[in-house]
Amino acid sequence: MNMRSRFLLGLASVLALAGGAQAFEYVGLGVGVEPATLLERFPESRHEFWQRGSGSIARPEDGDGRFAEWLKDGDGLYIVKLSADDSRGDVTAISVSLDRGKVRRWIFSFERAGTGTRPEQNEKRYPGCKRVLDSLAQRYGEPGKFTTRIEEGLQHRARVWTSGQGEMILDCGRYPNRPTIFAIDLEISPR
Repeated sequence: MNMRSRFLLGLASVLALAGGAQAFEYVGLGVGVEPATLLERFPESRHEFWQRGSGSIARPEDGDGRFAEWLKDGDGLYIVKLSADDSRGDVTAISVSLDRGKVRRWIFSFERAGTGTRPEQNEKRYPGCKRVLDSLAQRYGEPGKFTTRIEEGLQHRARVWTSGQGEMILDCGRYPNRPTIFAIDLEISPR
């Protein structure tokens, strides 16, 4: 192999590695996706924009243009409460934190409606952690970090993936002395 061929092969390898850092996503949403597309993707769901600092909420059906304006340039939280027809991947709600229209963080909630406050009742409101974790690990490999913390009697078991494009955290929960580990939410933040 001549010097030019080696150089081109090396350059191709470097470019492949640089481009190989894929952006994190779940159910087709995440880093690089424009939040404005959620209206079209989830037409049967409830869409709200909660403007930071004002306590004001705008909805597309208000018809005064605030929703579209805030989504484009606003600071706040865009929340989509998914209808049963729009839900996928066990996601029941999507929250997008925006600063001047730029995505700061995506949060995918897995909590389903339910009644009761006992651990066994709460556990049924969420999908199993293993199912969500396996789907993420298949696509992005094993998480690079695992942490635990106790909050209000619930052990949170966070798995963290990082790349040049961002960070992804799967938060799973487990009640003390109970075997069930369930997926609470998934957070994706761009860099």
